[in-house]
Amino acid sequence: MKTWYLYALMTILMWGVWGVFSKFASAHSKPRQVLIFQSVGVLAFALVVLCVERFRIEWSVPGFSWSVAAGFFTFIGFLTFFAALEQGKASTVVTLSALYPVVTILLSVIFLREKISLREGVGIVLALTASVLLAS
Repeated sequence: MKTWYLYALMTILMWGVWGVFSKFASAHSKPRQVLIFQSVGVLAFALVVLCVERFRIEWSVPGFSWSVAAGFFTFIGFLTFFAALEQGKASTVVTLSALYPVVTILLSVIFLREKISLREGVGIVLALTASVLLAS
């Protein structure tokens, strides 16, 4: 089995647990506070990563800039995610929010000039159809 596939499976597992834990948190805190509290967990793990890297950072302006931009959009996305989770069912909110790759695909076609196949296009249409069915 390829290493990237194992990492992808671990990601699915970790994000699945994260979705349920986020629902538990949203039952006890407001969305903005849940975001702040989860940021503490992220910062704690960032410190572990810094230690593993022996506090050596390979600095580049584009790497830093794109990472900060990604972090900004992640932050806003989490804020809206927690607001949805506060009012909706975890099973539905997490599933709908997991359709974000559709946006990535569309932006990749526009900005990265990536091509999508007919099969991938059908998959996108089915995913969007699923979102309508889940939200109903």
